[in-house]
Amino acid sequence: MREFAFMLCVKGIMVGSIYALISLGFNVIYRTTGVLNFAQGEFVAIGGLLSAWVYGKGTVPVGAAICIGALGAAAIGWLVDRLAIRPARNAQPAILVIITVGVSIVLRAAAALIWGTDPCHLPPLTPGSVSLGGIKVEYQNLWMLGAAAVCMAALALFFRHTATGRAMRACSEDPLGARLCGVDTHKMSALAFAVSAFLGGLGGALLTPILSMSYDRGTMLGLKGFSAAILGGLGHPAGGVASGILLGVLEQYSAWFSSVYKETLALAIVVAILLIRPKGIWRS
Repeated sequence: MREFAFMLCVKGIMVGSIYALISLGFNVIYRTTGVLNFAQGEFVAIGGLLSAWVYGKGTVPVGAAICIGALGAAAIGWLVDRLAIRPARNAQPAILVIITVGVSIVLRAAAALIWGTDPCHLPPLTPGSVSLGGIKVEYQNLWMLGAAAVCMAALALFFRHTATGRAMRACSEDPLGARLCGVDTHKMSALAFAVSAFLGGLGGALLTPILSMSYDRGTMLGLKGFSAAILGGLGHPAGGVASGILLGVLEQYSAWFSSVYKETLALAIVVAILLIRPKGIWRS
């Protein structure tokens, strides 16, 4: 029984790492623009589908295909800001949220049109597995966990110790003051969407060798990443990462009792947290 419980915990941490990456994407955009981007899950799907498509051409190795998938998602994120968000920058927050929902629908339909509805597959970046406490863990899972840790550390350093990072934070806290200080808020917004999409695309590309990727898989992944961001408190990247890991573990243990609860747990937790602690479990 203990070994089985430990196995669920390890698997939950690995699954939670993808939620952590997605929650980082939500937080990057929110900290810069104050916008909730509900197209974030589609960037995950695009990253996975694009990397699988590029690798299928037989001209690049898996690592390069994953990088291309993440960078391609970043380019699409930049376009989303330029074409959909910037023209409505002065609109009410609710309007911007609706726009991102519309962008999500468009991207999902475009992915189905370009890559079809069948799941796409990608070989692991590093084949094989390692034993952790008697539990076999695939190296691909460790790559995903490592990517989440590296991205969190890099973003923390970026926001705290670079001029561009501080400018992005200023855009969220006081847009007018940032403009008066010479910060180009439009460029900061585009950069935020590109970085957020890169994080989602990277997560999708790393997830594809494990679960495969389809045009509609990003919707549920985006919802769970948003749940992790809410749990950690919007604008709190470290809390979002910790909450993503926690959510992954809770999902695995809930499936132990009944698989019916696994997919509904994220929504149930979000509703409960919004009622009890609207600022998130890691905020005072």
